[in-house]
Amino acid sequence: MQKHQDKTVQIDALSGEKDTFSSLLQRCIRTAITMRSKGITPDDTVALCTFNHLNGVVPYISSIFIGAKAAALDPTLSLVDTTHLLKQVTPKIIFVVPQAIELIEKAAEEISSDVEIVVFGETEKHTKFSDFLQPKDGEDSFEPVAPKSLFDTAIILFSSGTSGMPKGICLTHYGLLGQTMSMMNLGLDHDIILAFASLYWITSALYWSICIIGGTTRLILPKFDPAVFWEIIHKFKPTCMFVAPTQVLAAYNQERPKHFKSDSLKDVFIGGGPLLKELLLQVRKAFPNTRVTLAYGQTEVSGFLSCFKPDNLKEVNAIPHKPTSTGSGIPGLTYKVVDPETEELLGPYQEGELRIKTKFQMNGYYNLDSSDAWDSDGWLKSGDIVYYDEDKCFYVVDRVKEMLKFQSWHVPPAVIENVLLTHPSIEIAVVIGVPHEIDGDHPMAVVKLRKGCVEGVTSDDIEKYVEERVHDRQRLRGGVKIVDFIPTTPTGKVKRKEVKKMILCK
Repeated sequence: MQKHQDKTVQIDALSGEKDTFSSLLQRCIRTAITMRSKGITPDDTVALCTFNHLNGVVPYISSIFIGAKAAALDPTLSLVDTTHLLKQVTPKIIFVVPQAIELIEKAAEEISSDVEIVVFGETEKHTKFSDFLQPKDGEDSFEPVAPKSLFDTAIILFSSGTSGMPKGICLTHYGLLGQTMSMMNLGLDHDIILAFASLYWITSALYWSICIIGGTTRLILPKFDPAVFWEIIHKFKPTCMFVAPTQVLAAYNQERPKHFKSDSLKDVFIGGGPLLKELLLQVRKAFPNTRVTLAYGQTEVSGFLSCFKPDNLKEVNAIPHKPTSTGSGIPGLTYKVVDPETEELLGPYQEGELRIKTKFQMNGYYNLDSSDAWDSDGWLKSGDIVYYDEDKCFYVVDRVKEMLKFQSWHVPPAVIENVLLTHPSIEIAVVIGVPHEIDGDHPMAVVKLRKGCVEGVTSDDIEKYVEERVHDRQRLRGGVKIVDFIPTTPTGKVKRKEVKKMILCK
């Protein structure tokens, strides 16, 4: 940041306001000094719950400066998830946008936490973030804390496991820096990056690292808005963009300005969920001078697992012929595909679970037993069913995990199932995903009713019951099927694969 000084590090794409590296660095140092004065140490966790804005990244960088672990939440999370995550990481301080104040207050009350709430904006009840930005003694001689090891945990990002509740993924300095350098060396033009993700997502952390180390610029918006999508690209001329399938399809359905040009935009990566071949080809037509490809990543490996690389002529030439591929592997990672049941090593075009070995991997899940994340040979389990072709380009087929994915968000079936089982008429409930060409998975409930309750209980009643108790993304958009029999194992565990076949293969 000292090296890049007067270069532009970020632009507010709505207001056009620009921020330089030197200005951002000063605010980060002042915030770091204020954190220290409040007793924040390398043993502590600093949380954020914010949309993107010019100060949104400041506490994140400041936490790294003082050796504390940054953990980012998203303001659109449900109260249940927010409470669970706050309880897991127990931050001493949390930086919040005004829209999330009530959410954080309620979550903190649920777990009896006295976390200090710092608000980006005006507040009479909590601490103002503007107080952190006042001039500080010693700011000109400030030195960041060097980690004892590059494999110490730098940040905690959240994901969801098959148990149904989110987990804190502990990422190392080495993993973040390694993925950063890998992406910077693939021939991508990161001069102006457009990525809509908040710091809750690994893509945001990774692109901030690329900007800061490379001296490039990130375009930021509080939220993705299809109404301004095309105009922003035309006006600010980003050179690369990362976007979720639902976002790019929402934008595609908006009318493009007649004067629109995307000549500056060299690469669009679409990641975070599935996208049908036909829809991808439609999106490519909207960006005639841009490489539009699928990319594949996981938080557990600090970023990308595979993508098409502009510096590889063979891969570039293959892009039109492999629309459903996510490209080849990333330097620094070793891959194998195995049968998840037998552990047999599989070859090209054989579908199995992807396993990874890399120094970029997570340290584990925060304060949780993480042993199941690796196999007996030390390979990290991706939880995804994939195959690769003769060029070692990957294709993501399905998930081993029970987790569903709706509009890039993980939807734990267990959370919805627990709600269903509180219904007095339901004996057994299982939630499966109905494939949707835009959203990914639409949750569907398959339920068996208790004896004597068959009469008078409708699918609509159950759907409404759930809707009133869950987050919008957990609604039963796939509907409710009332059945007479749900297959289970001798121990009573639902046979999910058989239920899916029973319902979806009719």
